[in-house]
Amino acid sequence: MSPFDIVLGKQPMTPLDVAKTKNQGKCPAAYRVARDRLEMFSKAQDSLRKAQRRMKKYANQHRRSVDFNVGDKVLLKLTPQIWKQIVSKTRHRGLIPKYDGPFEVVKKVGEVAYRLNLPERLKIHPTFHVSFLNPYFADADDPDRNRSKRALPSIPTQFDADIEKILDHRIVGTSKKNTKTEFLIHWKDKSAADAVWEKAKDLWQFDDQIEYYLTTVSMRTSSSSGVGGLLDP
Repeated sequence: MSPFDIVLGKQPMTPLDVAKTKNQGKCPAAYRVARDRLEMFSKAQDSLRKAQRRMKKYANQHRRSVDFNVGDKVLLKLTPQIWKQIVSKTRHRGLIPKYDGPFEVVKKVGEVAYRLNLPERLKIHPTFHVSFLNPYFADADDPDRNRSKRALPSIPTQFDADIEKILDHRIVGTSKKNTKTEFLIHWKDKSAADAVWEKAKDLWQFDDQIEYYLTTVSMRTSSSSGVGGLLDP
């Protein structure tokens, strides 16, 4: 929301708004300038969409296509952060299993996440990105061979609630190497006044909502300035 919107309750007209009308007004030259800027804006939007498709194409080359069904058994990947928590002087990192489970898939959440049926003793959010999961193949001769016999270490940055709305974002840090993006999150079943800043890297469960927010903000910023632009995440 801009200061203009707060004071007058509406957004000001821009040259792009003038160019969208057929009325050239009293100054055809000014109308031509506005029309040229609208064409530039359209080209910038096309370039953004092409860049997104190109980035998606190359990113997907390094991603594995995995799809699980309800009832499938999967193994849960232990992240390096968890390894650091359980490594000790008496236990070498190489001896720590990279996966734990198997656990049953109970629901697909969005396009890239699944909810697992975890034991009551595991006090973590049951929804995980597909990159944390591997299909489980049971051993017919020893069905308990790979069954978990210990409590899974706590996995950080798992959220029990869903996002109601992303209100704002900011870049924090003192230098380019140390900058980090944070989002102001309004969680469901809570007041907007209780919104909190969360680190972008901790919100991987909500990639689709973040991408939609960034796209919306980028388009709104481009429309206000009259030219296309990319929002630095």
